[in-house]
Amino acid sequence: MRDLVAGAAPRAERDAILEAVAPQLDALPHDDREGPQEHWGGFTRVDQTVTQEHVERSYALASAVAAELTRSPGRLEALAGGCATDEDAGNDGACLDTFLRTFGERALRRAVTDEDVAFYRQPAGAPPFDAADYRDMVAQLLAAPSFLYFVEHGARAVDERLALHEVDPYELASRLAYHFWQTLPDEELLGLARSGELARDDVYRAQVDRVFADPRTRAALRQFYAEWLRRPDVAELSSRVGTPAFDTLRGDLTPTGELREAMFDELADMALYYSLDTSGTIDDLYTSRKSFARSDELAAIYGVPPWDGEAEPPDFVEPERQGLLTRAGMVATGSANTRPIMKGVFIRRALLCDDLAPPPANVMAKAPETATGATAREVVTALTGQGTCAGCHAIAINPLGFATENFDPLGRLRAEELLIDPITGELAGTAPVDSRAVPRLTSRDATEVADGRELQELMLASGKVQSCFARVYFRFTFGRAEDAARDACALADLQGALADGAPLADVLRRVALTPAFRQRHFGEDR
Repeated sequence: MRDLVAGAAPRAERDAILEAVAPQLDALPHDDREGPQEHWGGFTRVDQTVTQEHVERSYALASAVAAELTRSPGRLEALAGGCATDEDAGNDGACLDTFLRTFGERALRRAVTDEDVAFYRQPAGAPPFDAADYRDMVAQLLAAPSFLYFVEHGARAVDERLALHEVDPYELASRLAYHFWQTLPDEELLGLARSGELARDDVYRAQVDRVFADPRTRAALRQFYAEWLRRPDVAELSSRVGTPAFDTLRGDLTPTGELREAMFDELADMALYYSLDTSGTIDDLYTSRKSFARSDELAAIYGVPPWDGEAEPPDFVEPERQGLLTRAGMVATGSANTRPIMKGVFIRRALLCDDLAPPPANVMAKAPETATGATAREVVTALTGQGTCAGCHAIAINPLGFATENFDPLGRLRAEELLIDPITGELAGTAPVDSRAVPRLTSRDATEVADGRELQELMLASGKVQSCFARVYFRFTFGRAEDAARDACALADLQGALADGAPLADVLRRVALTPAFRQRHFGEDR
C-alpha cells in the first residue's frame, strides 16, 4: 500500500496520506506463524481464510486510501492526470478508462482487460466524472482479490498429468518482487511482464540479479532470519527482576526490557552480515567469532565494544564464544534456569529440521525448577532420563541442550553453576558445569562433544545443517511445507550449493532460479 500510494500521490503529500489511513492499516489482522513445526522455525504468512473481519477491515482500508488519494484536485490530478480535473467533459470517458488500465495494472499486478474496465467503471455511470467516481474506482481496485492476494492462473503447461504450469509474466514479477522486497513489482518488472520479455531466461536471470541487489532485499532477508532464529521460549529478560532466585542469579546485572530483542537482533545482524555484507558461507554463520551486538547492554555481556553496524565487527575475547549456538540469543532463557530441554528442542527442530514426537498427554508441562542441591543438568536428567521420557529426551533432546550449559540463563559464560534455592533465592553453593554431550545427530553417531563449539562442528559435518537451511528457506519462500518428492530437485539444488561452500547470497538468490519458483501446481497428481 505504501508503494502504491507513492506512485499515485503528489510527493509532498504521500506521508500525510499514509498517516491518515494508519488506523485502518493497524486494524488489519496480524499474520500468524505457521509451518511443520509452527513456532520452531515457522514463518508468518497470510491467513487465506476469508473471515468477516478480514473483509471489513480490508474494505475500510481501501475506502480510506481512496478518499485520501482523491481528496483535493491536486491529488486527483496526480492520480489520474490533468484530464480528470479539467473542464472538458468530452475527455472524461477516455480519461477514466486510461486511469483504470494504468492504475489497475499496478494495483492488480496483471493486465487490465476490456472486461475489467467495463466492470470497474460501472458505479461511475455515464460521464462527466468527478472525484467521487475516481474514489469509487480506487476503492474497488484496492478491495479486489488480485490486490489482496496472490491470484495465479498460470500459463503454459509443463506437465498436464501433474497439473503443473508455468506462472505467467505478471505472476512471475509479483513472486519475484514480493519474495525479495515484500512489496509490489516496480515499473521495470511490470514493463517486462507487459511485454512478455520476463518469460525469457536471460531477461529473467538479469532481473533476479537486479532485484536481489536492491536495498529492499535486506528487509525481507532480515525477516527470514529473525523469524527462523527466534526462540519462542525465551522470557522477557527483565520480567523476573525482583524474584528471589533470579535476583541471586543476575547479581549486579539488571536486564532491561530491551535486552531480549537486542539478543535476537544480533542473530539477524550476524546472518545478514554473512549473507549480504560479505561473501559468507553457512560455515561462517556457524563458526563466527565476531560480535554483532549493537546495544551497550548486550556488548557488556560479551565483554566487547558495541558494533556500529558499519565498521568491522569486534572479535569475542572469550574462546568459548564462537559460532551461532554460543550467542546470547541461543542460550539465554530469561529465568533462573538454563532450560536445557527447550534449548535442545529448538536445535533439533529449527536448526536440524528433525521431527520430535509429541509428549504423552499426561506429561508434566511445567518447566523444571532450579534445585538447591543439584545442577540444571542433574534435575533434567532425573526427570526425563529414564522411563517413557528417555526415548526422546535422553537421546534426541537433552544432550543438545547440555552442550551449551557453560552459559548461564542471561547468556554469560560460566565455569560453575550457582545452586540457588528456588523459593528463598539463597545461594547454597556452586557446582562445576558439565557441557559434555553425545548429541546423536543421527541414530548411529555416538560422537561426544565438549561444548557448543564442537556441537556446531559436528552439525556442519553431518550435512543436516545444510539440509535444514535449504528446507526452512524453501518454506519461507513458498509459504508452504516442502513435499519430499515433488520438491526434491529444488531442495537438492539449494542443499548442494550450501554443502559446496557457496556464498549464502548465492543460495538466497538461487531459489528464484529454481524451476519451482516459476511454476505452480493446479491440482493433485492424476
